[in-house]
Amino acid sequence: MSEKQNITLRLDCHEVRLSVDRDKEEIYRKAAVTLNDTYKRYAARYPQLPVEKLWVYTALEVAVNLHSDMRDKDLQPLLQKIAELNQKIENKG
Repeated sequence: MSEKQNITLRLDCHEVRLSVDRDKEEIYRKAAVTLNDTYKRYAARYPQLPVEKLWVYTALEVAVNLHSDMRDKDLQPLLQKIAELNQKIENKG
């Protein structure tokens, strides 16, 4: 069982205190960087929007990227099989 560790992340001006598995600390820290970078990009592009709306756009972009990555990962075995079949066809021709 993984040992827990208390960490504090800063998301914009908010501090988030969490107890996470020690082996996942780096993932949480990288996720915070991704969120902050995305939030800053939206804040710079749409300075008139309220903070809550900027976080909604941030969450949506991160979720879309997650699902795109998951879809691409799910397609990898199929794409590999297609490449193998194409190679076989080319070798026979």
